[in-house]
Amino acid sequence: MEKKVSNIDLTTLIAHGKVETKFTGETVNVWTTNSITSVAFNLVGDSYKRHVLRLPDKYHIPFRLDMTIKLDFPALILLVGDGHIAFAASDNHKIEDIAKPTGKSNQDNCLFDNRLPFGEFVDISVIWNFNEMQILIGGKERFYSCKLPYMKIKNLKKLNLEGFGIGLTLSKRSTLSIKTITVTEFDDKVPVIRDVLKEIPLQEVIAESSKPAFETIISDLPQEYKNELLKMDDFLKTLKPLKFKRTLDKRGGKITYVASDFGISYALHVSEDQLSHNFSWYIVSSGKPETWHRKADYMEEVLSEIAKTDIQFANRIFYALNDCVGCYGSHCLAKTRYEFNDQKRLTCHGRVMLRMCHDDFQDAREFFRHLNALMERKSADGSLQTEKILLLKS
Repeated sequence: MEKKVSNIDLTTLIAHGKVETKFTGETVNVWTTNSITSVAFNLVGDSYKRHVLRLPDKYHIPFRLDMTIKLDFPALILLVGDGHIAFAASDNHKIEDIAKPTGKSNQDNCLFDNRLPFGEFVDISVIWNFNEMQILIGGKERFYSCKLPYMKIKNLKKLNLEGFGIGLTLSKRSTLSIKTITVTEFDDKVPVIRDVLKEIPLQEVIAESSKPAFETIISDLPQEYKNELLKMDDFLKTLKPLKFKRTLDKRGGKITYVASDFGISYALHVSEDQLSHNFSWYIVSSGKPETWHRKADYMEEVLSEIAKTDIQFANRIFYALNDCVGCYGSHCLAKTRYEFNDQKRLTCHGRVMLRMCHDDFQDAREFFRHLNALMERKSADGSLQTEKILLLKS
């Protein structure tokens, strides 16, 4: 039996940290100006909890959370108590326990299909009972467990007296649109209707193990995405001296272009839970850790070149760099510092994160066009060869 129904007034949501909100009719748009995760979506420590939109109250088990939201870019993190649920993200622990977090993968090894449709509203429901938890997306069960740590700890009733806070946060390039949020607390137990996940037939698993072709990988994407990927593929093939080489992930979820002579890579994630692209000067990690290095990093130099003719474009690229969130401490090799236009930024891998839209694809092409022109000039005056010699000696 229902105990209390809270239809959340969206104007009462509380923004913490670098969270921005804008009301548009009956919805509220939410975004953050700081990254909350590393490039790999590893959620560690409290770094991803700094920039959060929180509900005004705390809630008590058993309760059900229902919300209708729209997301345009990975990822959405639902914070509940000391834990979280990661939607549209490939992090290695998509569900963290609300009362006994461990920083490990889903503790009872249950499947959680956390994919969301991008660019359209979807209903998400999460149920917390004392002895079971369920996640529904679009009315379909995506996760169910009766073995999570919070169900077994001795002080759960004490924690429940205080209640569990709820918040939402997302990656820097994402915009979240919220239409409704409702929390329903129950006297005894939230009704749970099972919609058991179907196992993938063996023949489909075998079929997925074969390496797909480029055309096959992009065939199921929306036409606008296919057009952009085909345009980008043709464009990258024309660049010299960069000479990008294309490789395909055997599972069909990633397309990577690498200009190995210049140490830059461009990756397109085209699986349903990713749909994003990025580029960075990669780290060569073959051999012992003490020999790991970058072949090159021309980020600051390219930005300076771009700024001569288009400062707004240069600022967009600088803003799109994924911020360091300190997930590996002070000795992290991927921690990359940049200075541009009197600004300083500590970044994760120096990676520029881009959305699946025409403007961001165009920005990527323009950046590579400027980089290619810079490399042409360096090759012509011999400075590029000198830089390579210095890098080899170092």
